[in-house]
Amino acid sequence: MRAPPRTYLGYEALVRRFKLEVPPLRCVYVATERALELRKLNADGEELIEIPLQRLKDTDSIVGQLTFALKREHLNLTVLGALFERPEMLEAVQFWLQNKPSSKYARMAGHLAQWLTEHVFDYKLPPGAPRVPLLDPAVYVTGPDVPDTKFGIVSNLLGDKGFSPLVRRTPYLQALLDLNLAEKVTDALKAIEPEMLARAADYLYLSETRSTYTIEDEIPDSNRAARFRRLLELAGEPGELTEEQLGEWQAQVVSALAAEYHYRHDQNWLSRAGRLRNIADFIPPPPALVQLMMSSVANIAGLAPRGAIDPVLAATCASFGFVFVHPFLDGNGRLHRFLLHHILRQAGFTPPGVVLPLSSRILKQLDRYSDLLKRYSRPRTALLDYMLDADSAIIRVLSAQPLWLYAYPDMTEICEFVLESCRVCVEEDLLSEVMYLRAHDATVRALESWLDMRQSALNSLIDVIVQGNGVLSKRKHKLVEGMDEDVIARIEHTVSEHFADYIDGRAHD
Repeated sequence: MRAPPRTYLGYEALVRRFKLEVPPLRCVYVATERALELRKLNADGEELIEIPLQRLKDTDSIVGQLTFALKREHLNLTVLGALFERPEMLEAVQFWLQNKPSSKYARMAGHLAQWLTEHVFDYKLPPGAPRVPLLDPAVYVTGPDVPDTKFGIVSNLLGDKGFSPLVRRTPYLQALLDLNLAEKVTDALKAIEPEMLARAADYLYLSETRSTYTIEDEIPDSNRAARFRRLLELAGEPGELTEEQLGEWQAQVVSALAAEYHYRHDQNWLSRAGRLRNIADFIPPPPALVQLMMSSVANIAGLAPRGAIDPVLAATCASFGFVFVHPFLDGNGRLHRFLLHHILRQAGFTPPGVVLPLSSRILKQLDRYSDLLKRYSRPRTALLDYMLDADSAIIRVLSAQPLWLYAYPDMTEICEFVLESCRVCVEEDLLSEVMYLRAHDATVRALESWLDMRQSALNSLIDVIVQGNGVLSKRKHKLVEGMDEDVIARIEHTVSEHFADYIDGRAHD
């Protein structure tokens, strides 16, 4: 027996009714004859929520479905941006405002439609109507209040029309925020003696430089690596993220031939090498939107030093917003990861002279990092019709690329990822490097008391034995050429003794 057709609710109902071409919803509501609400979650994190039909009313009208979406679902500015392009929808909102001028959901709809489309509604707020926040601060991370006196709505989005991500206060995200990571950074650094901290920081700068290029499958020459390290050292200098500033930084992280100094004027794309080179993995916003979107990204970055929102959240939204816009033809990935450090240091989260090994941490979770980027890029690119000739470096996008397609992503999972990475950097990676240095110093003192070896050769030997978890591999025996086996065993024992905690900790990483 065939199952009865589903009655979709809220955003999904409106998407289907108007045949909106938007990224698939990750949470879909349907009406059911069941007496109890049922939630089904698949392996990809997509959720189907069945609502008992007797609890619902007005599931047939446009206004009824929009009311359900605004009342029961997370705000989806991407769907609303596409929806409010339809004249029928704007007419329905106008009628709604006239019939129920005090309704907070009618006023929300009017505010959002006017904000997204600049359509002007014939409406006057009734006297005594209470002001309503657009986002519930208990449910979302919110930005500064911006009152809309026409509709009596207080917009508290994180961004503005050019780019405004949504970040939900999931239990996991809130638990990470409650850790007060900025205080953890301060306490961890205070507990390390200055000379040891300086040595640890020197390695962390090197590790961050190497890792950010490794993520891109690049091996920079010594000049480019030195320029990127210098850029990291200067991160946090006061100032807004302007096109001029970002252009100067872009020139530092790419080869001289790839330096651009200004935002792109051409459509770019990302694709894989080889036979798949003519299939775009990501088509970023068109050049006409870059200036607007980057101005909004810069505004979000500016929330961090002002203390308007948590600095890690501001840094995450701005740096990932940057890579979503892809304002340059080259160097976007490296600059995006640099911006994490720059904004965190501007906000005082990390002090001058210290860098958290975030790229190194990302490299250890590269599949998850890539998946988070693809969750933004793939569904958007899948909606576009294009012609690509990678051999001639030409792409022609045949579909419209509206602002709403790119500007309003849900970045909750990305923020959770970066907060968790910061936590591990502070609680494990920084302390692990200090542990390594202390063990190294103790090992050198113990070995130098009886072993005659050049300092540089001794340092290399210790490093290789640590990499082998206390054992010198046969392939590396050239380092101890001419030594007796008992001497080699004594060296291994000394290294293992002093590095026992470090090796054990690394095994559990």
